[in-house]
This record gives sequence, structure tokens and C-alpha cells, in this order.
Amino acid sequence: MNRVKKFWYFISERKLTIGNAAFILAITGLLSNILGLYRERLIAGHFGAGSMTDAFYASFMLPNLIFSLLILGALSSAFIPVFVEKLSRNKQEEAQHIANSFLNFITLAALAFAVVLFILAPKLVPLMFSGFFHRATTPGFNIYQVTVNLTRIMMISPVLFTISGVFGGILNSYKRFVAYSMAPLIYNISIILSVIFLTPHFGTPIYGIAVGVVAGAFFSVLIQIPSVLSTGFRWKLELDFRKGEIARIIKLMLPRTLALGANSINLYIDTFVASFFVGGITVLNFANDVQTAPTVIFGIAIATAIFPVLSEAASKGDMKDFMTNFSWSARRILFFTIPATVGIIVLRAQIIRLVFGIGNFSWDNTYWTTKALLFFALGLVAQGLIPLLLKAFYSIQDTRTPLYIALFTMVLNAILSFTLPFIAPLGLGIAGIALAFSIAGTVNAILLFFWLHGKIGALDPDHKIFESTARLVLASLLMGLITYGSLYFFDMFVNTSYVIGLMLQTFGAVAVGGLSYFIITWIFQCEETLYMLRKIGLVRARSN
Repeated sequence: MNRVKKFWYFISERKLTIGNAAFILAITGLLSNILGLYRERLIAGHFGAGSMTDAFYASFMLPNLIFSLLILGALSSAFIPVFVEKLSRNKQEEAQHIANSFLNFITLAALAFAVVLFILAPKLVPLMFSGFFHRATTPGFNIYQVTVNLTRIMMISPVLFTISGVFGGILNSYKRFVAYSMAPLIYNISIILSVIFLTPHFGTPIYGIAVGVVAGAFFSVLIQIPSVLSTGFRWKLELDFRKGEIARIIKLMLPRTLALGANSINLYIDTFVASFFVGGITVLNFANDVQTAPTVIFGIAIATAIFPVLSEAASKGDMKDFMTNFSWSARRILFFTIPATVGIIVLRAQIIRLVFGIGNFSWDNTYWTTKALLFFALGLVAQGLIPLLLKAFYSIQDTRTPLYIALFTMVLNAILSFTLPFIAPLGLGIAGIALAFSIAGTVNAILLFFWLHGKIGALDPDHKIFESTARLVLASLLMGLITYGSLYFFDMFVNTSYVIGLMLQTFGAVAVGGLSYFIITWIFQCEETLYMLRKIGLVRARSN
């Protein structure tokens, strides 16, 4: 029991190193994504990919808009850098005062937006998802009314997520990541339980999942409260604009909010186009959930862990330390996302069949989800690097450059999304939206990298990122060939028409691919592999 207490203290109360923090965030991110895929599997099995699930996923649009504009824009670009700046100067009382004022301000703003959108939902739904009304209707199912009702139910969630997000920002600033990383787990578990236990009790079963979403948002707040209190934070009913810090945060967050507004327009355009395809919104969501797993587990986990360190280095003017940590983070992200890209492309059909191929999820649904996943995977490396690149800009308190780049890529994505799905010779259909997303994301990452280079100087002065990327690309391609061959090998011994056979083939190919990648990167002397071997004592550390 004493050992358990010491371990819990170590991971929850102490300020963690970048490596330990990234590891914890990666593990919880992995668990959260496993739960998320299981959640989607349950939904696919219960409802398939049709009008009911389209209505459910469409109803996230307005609540997500509130959360994205207010919290994602404010926390990463404005609140955390300002809060960390106060903590690094040992101004604890001022930091807590800022946190209280910001929490009250942003919660009131979220509540005001939620009320307005709740009232306007009946008018906005037919404008945002007009494709629903240009396709065959499902007998006995009013997709308009259900989408409006679901939107209104879930409008409670962004207010709760706003509070949860501020709590997470406080914990990140103190380099305490455990409770913050547990929130998505609780959220997914809540939705899973709602699918199993609540949906049978509603005349329109999909309403039960919406209740689960709201409950999950509530518990994501609840689980962080003890850790937030342990930092010394105490909530007070105050809203102080006199000292100028809240105004400074708002000024910093405005460009990021506008950039996220551009991203939200991208998402809206994608959803609008997808609404013209029966099951299109659901197919895109399912494929996107698979391709975002590596981004969350590696890209966002590492970027989140490094952000307070980058902010601290920037506030002290130590750009050498800034670039060292940036390079370290970029190489770790590439080490995982490059092989993940190749692996998903090779195993895409097996993954979709295994995760979603159940109950009412048809072969047609499987085909289009697999096709969308292929094109989403092409942009996976860029999506993994974008969180780190954005965090680097926010650390130097530059929120304007990412805005300009986001506006450009928004226009590019819009043009591609409205054209690629409907070019008959290409035959892309709904998958054309995924390809547009990947092209725009890749352009976004390239522009962010070059503009950051122009801002702070050489991001890769010792060429470590370039050399590492070259090795990893070659290792991943070799891994892909071996993995592809292993599919045919296992196919000789198992019947993939059954779940157990498909599972053995897929897991066997993943194991062969993972082992081959590890061996190849060891032969290529990739530093990440050597680091892991040193950690477990199989390779000695180099002497100076």
C-alpha cells in the first residue's frame, strides 16, 4: 500500500519531466483511443452508418464550435503562457488571481454562446446540413427534429468542457498531467455505458447517447477537482480586468480564436458536403477516429508535455534550450507517426472490419470508411507535427502567424472539399473530403515549419530532424513491405471471414510489423530505439 501511495504521489503530485509526462499522456491517450474506438464500434453495431448516426455526429457541430473557439483558442495560445510566466517568477498569488478571473470570464462566455445557439438551433440546422433534405428520407425518422433536439441536449457539454479545460490548463502549467489525462477516459466510459444501458429506454435510442455525452463532460470536471485544489487554487467569484492580464489573454487568444474559427469553417464545409451522402458524416467520423489515434497518443501527448517547457524557455529568452526541446519533440513524434502512416495504409481494411464490422454496419459502409481512412492516413505525419508547431508559436506569444496560415489552408480545404468528391473520373465520393483534409493539413504543417524557422532561426541546426526523418521513412517502408507480406502468410492459416480469424491475422501482422520496425531502426542506429534499449538495460549508454 505504501508503494502504491508513493507511485501515485510521483505521477500525480510531482512536476514530471518531459519524458515522464509524455509517457503518461501517451498511455492514457492510447487507452482513451481504445475506448473511443470501442465506443464507435458499439454505435456502429447498434445503428450502422445512416441517418440516425448522421444526425448524432452532426449535432456535435455547434457545441464543438463553442468549445473550440473559447477553450482551445484561449488555453494553448494565451492562458497557459501567461499563467506559466507568473509561476516562473514565483508570483503564485497573481497566477491564482488570473486563473480565477479567466475561469469566470470564459465560463460566462460559454454559457452565453450556449443559450444563444440553443435558441437558434431550429434555424441553423437546416442551413448547416441542407444535404439531409436532398436525399431519401428514412421512414418514421424525422432527421431535422432529431438533429435539433440532440444539438440542444449537448449544448450543456461545452459549458462543462470549458471548466474542465481551464482546470486542465492549470494542471498542465504545474506539469501535473495525470488527472488531466484521465478526463477523456471518463468521458468515453460514460458514452459507452450510455450506449449499453440508456439507449434501450428512449423511443429514439440515439438520445441516450447524447445524455451520456453530457454526463461524460460533467465527470471530466469532477475528476480534476482534487488535483486542481492540491495546486493551491481556490475558486472565487471575481472578474478583474483592472490589472490588464485578462485583457492581455483576450488579446493573445483572438488570433488563435479566429484561426480555430477557420478550422471550424473547414469542419463545417466537410460536414456540409458529407451530408449529401447517406451515412457520409458517420463514415468520415469513423475513419477520422482511427487516423487521429496516433496524433493524440504521440503528437498531442508530446506537444502538451513540452508546452510548459517551451513557454518557460521563451519567457527566459533561452532559445538554445527552446530549439533543443523542439527538436527532441519533433523527432519523437516522427518516430511514431511515420510508421503509423504506413501501417494504417497497409492494414486499413483489416482495421475497419475489425473495429466497425459488426451488427448494422454494412459492407458498403466498410468500403467507404476504408477508402476514407486511406486518404486520411496520407496526412497523419503533418497532423502529428501541427500541435507541436502551434505550441512553439504560442510559447513565443505569436498567435498571428498561425492565423494567417490557417486562413490560407481553410480556403485550400474548401476548394478541394467542394471539388474532389464530385469529380467522376476519380471516383472518390465521400473519401474525397478526407483527401482534401490531408492535403490542406500537409500544407499547413509545411508553412508553420518554415515560418517558425524564419521567426527564431534554424530549427534543425545539427540536422538531427532531417537525418532522423530519412532513416525513419526508409525503415517504415521496409516495415510496410514485411507487414503486407505477413497478411498473406497469416491468411493461409486462419479464416478471416470470422472475427477471431481476422483478429489473429491483424494482430499477427501488427506484431510482425512492429518487431521488424524495431529491428530495422536498431540496425539504422535510430536514437529513439537506442534510447529505449538503454532504458531497459540492453544497450550501454555512450561515454563522453
